[in-house]
Amino acid sequence: MSHQFNQYRQLLNQSFDHTVSYLESLPDRPVDKLAISESLRQAIGGALPLSSSSPDTVLQQLAENVEQGLMSSGGPRFFGYAIGGTFPVSLAADWMVSAWDQNVPYYVSSPSMAIVEETAAEWMIELLGLSKQSGLGFTSGAQEAIYTALITARNTLLQRAGWDVAKQGLYDAPRVHVVVSDQIHSTIKRALSMIGIGLENIHTIPTDSNLRIIPKYLPDILSRCDGPTLICAQAGCIDSGAFDPFEALADCVADHPNAWLHVDGAIGLWAAASERQCHLLKGIERADSIDTDGHKWFNMPYDCGMVIVKDAAALACAMGGSNMGDYLNDAMAKPDRNAINFGIAASRRARGVPVYAAIKTLGKAGIEAHLDTCCDLAKRMADTLAQIEGITILNDVISNRFSAQFGIGDDTFRNHLTERVVHRLQQDGYCYPSTSGYKGLKTMLFSVLSCHTNEQDIDRSAEKIIEAYAIELNRYHLENPSHESKQADVVSE
Repeated sequence: MSHQFNQYRQLLNQSFDHTVSYLESLPDRPVDKLAISESLRQAIGGALPLSSSSPDTVLQQLAENVEQGLMSSGGPRFFGYAIGGTFPVSLAADWMVSAWDQNVPYYVSSPSMAIVEETAAEWMIELLGLSKQSGLGFTSGAQEAIYTALITARNTLLQRAGWDVAKQGLYDAPRVHVVVSDQIHSTIKRALSMIGIGLENIHTIPTDSNLRIIPKYLPDILSRCDGPTLICAQAGCIDSGAFDPFEALADCVADHPNAWLHVDGAIGLWAAASERQCHLLKGIERADSIDTDGHKWFNMPYDCGMVIVKDAAALACAMGGSNMGDYLNDAMAKPDRNAINFGIAASRRARGVPVYAAIKTLGKAGIEAHLDTCCDLAKRMADTLAQIEGITILNDVISNRFSAQFGIGDDTFRNHLTERVVHRLQQDGYCYPSTSGYKGLKTMLFSVLSCHTNEQDIDRSAEKIIEAYAIELNRYHLENPSHESKQADVVSE
């Protein structure tokens, strides 16, 4: 079966028609079509193909069969987890990245991509108000960015303690203490377990009612960390949008003989680009490393994350830039940007191109308007729900997300009712919040990240949430007539 260059136009046009039809349907599609896995397997799976098929038939079947199990997470009413939409220009640029099909770890393998990513990195560092000496690498997402940052932290901390991880490994290495919030995200734990530090001896700092680190506890904890010490903080807590006190944390790190401050900014780092919100990140420029996701609040297509290390040389050293094979010596000797010095991947697509396209198109003003709008819409939703008896907003809404509970009564009752309300909303399909936890409580997590969400989406979704609450509260009382709730009156549907 031969493949000719003149085949691309017909197939890409066919793909274009399918994808644009899908994108244009997002405002009206159910967010979750409740596809059953077995029906998807029957439509998509089957025996290994032994003979060739017409490519246009394969594309047609792929579009039809996959569509029935897609989540409309790119639409305007997906409010769950931390998944954003996509700026149109970034998606268009990403299609070009696929067509160009460049491998970008070295300047010599794609000079144009190296310069685009170099420019995007410089723009991003300036946009976020960070040191121009910082090194920024493009990763698959925040998990890889965290992994990269913590490897750099581990190696640098141990190097200061007289231990070279690259040469000596971790056997008999000094112990690295880890200090984290009691709200630490699972991706930090996952990275710690993967890089050989482990989870058993983590020191945990308590948080306040908004899930923000209480800094007064840190000096005592750090006094018990007598060796290399890694402190992890958050910019934009998953459940409350809270920002830890970076100035106070950085002061404590500066007083320690060998400490490193990492900030998980997967969701909230982008607030640094807004004049209205940047006060929330005061002191962030003093962090030694930061991770973030482009496909959350910054609305990049998957996959796109970023790792930022204040000392670019430390990042390059940890990534093993000097350990290349002989056939790459000349490539690494070039003075231009070699992306492999800024990340783990030795082969990857040019993730910086959609970032470049977004910044070039929107400018700082457009990016700032997107960030501020998301926060305004989250506050609008929270204010509307808070007016309904029995709906409790658990945190101060300072950013683009909040957690809520439903019902009046004990924790067990409210946890159960909240879960039922959220599941009803997901099954209804108009809007999609998700469940989460808030200091042991089952909650509705509501997150506004998409550039496509507007006030009408928020107001109609609020009506749906209130309606679902009324239905589930009535159902609960009908199913449990002996249950004594403090809520005497059922919310009017």
